[in-house]
Amino acid sequence: MAGTSAPKGRPRHTAADSHFRIADEATFGKITEDARYAAAAYFYLELDSLVCCARAVAADFFARPHLYTDLGAPPLGARLAELHTRCGSDERIPSQEQRDAIYLPLFGRAAHSGDDGQGDFPRLRDALISAAAAYAERVFDTGEEMLRERVRTEHRPLRDYLQGLSGDSLEWSAGQALAGIARDRAYPVLRSPGVCAVFGVSTPPGEGWPYAPDANGDKLVEEITTQLRGDRAPLTREQFSHQQRAAVRGAEALIAVIDYTEDGSAEQLTSLITRCYTWGSALRSLHPAPPRSTPALPEG
Repeated sequence: MAGTSAPKGRPRHTAADSHFRIADEATFGKITEDARYAAAAYFYLELDSLVCCARAVAADFFARPHLYTDLGAPPLGARLAELHTRCGSDERIPSQEQRDAIYLPLFGRAAHSGDDGQGDFPRLRDALISAAAAYAERVFDTGEEMLRERVRTEHRPLRDYLQGLSGDSLEWSAGQALAGIARDRAYPVLRSPGVCAVFGVSTPPGEGWPYAPDANGDKLVEEITTQLRGDRAPLTREQFSHQQRAAVRGAEALIAVIDYTEDGSAEQLTSLITRCYTWGSALRSLHPAPPRSTPALPEG
């Protein structure tokens, strides 16, 4: 009936929305709501380094007051103070430990874990990406339909897993807690011209960052993690660029996984394969395989 809202836990969008690309905050919000909150949570997981950067800047705001004399409009002092003092004590500003407590049950790994994690999600993800790669990298069209059927087969368990997560807990975690500290606080701080100037970046990243790539954002992350490194190694521009790509392409792939049904059209299946293959490529850049060691030559 016209005007009736979609049932809870079901996408309000059509399957054609899977062709949308995340380009800015507006498109991200539009295509990751309702039954797609898992995609939003994955995006925040891969870019949790930005929350850590903003938290480090918030501490630096008090540690080096002589550098933060004019942050411009809008004033960011209150936001930085909030990030510094209320993280972990406000339900919309979760600490690192609290964020990890969200990510681990969903994706089998915590932020900054440095590995692919263990559990159902990594296993089901890798199986689907492998099936997509087998189809995309085929040399001949012989057996093409069997390869497409393999994608359908591997898609089903991951979709079932993601649908099983959908509900009040995930909606709160992604839409309120993670969005509260990342979208509403960390990202605006890092896009601030005044904050960027403190770290020697003359041009701040645009309003579309980090949903869209921006070389100035990459530079800012490198400078913050170099100057305020603490006990962590600096995050290079290239490393962060890989993180950003994995976050966006992974979220887009998960949207395609959630939206696709087995009676979907050939075009929709091709879109699913493309999204998953692209996601796999991004993950390989994020976690490159170690180089093979060259055996030592025998002495003689």
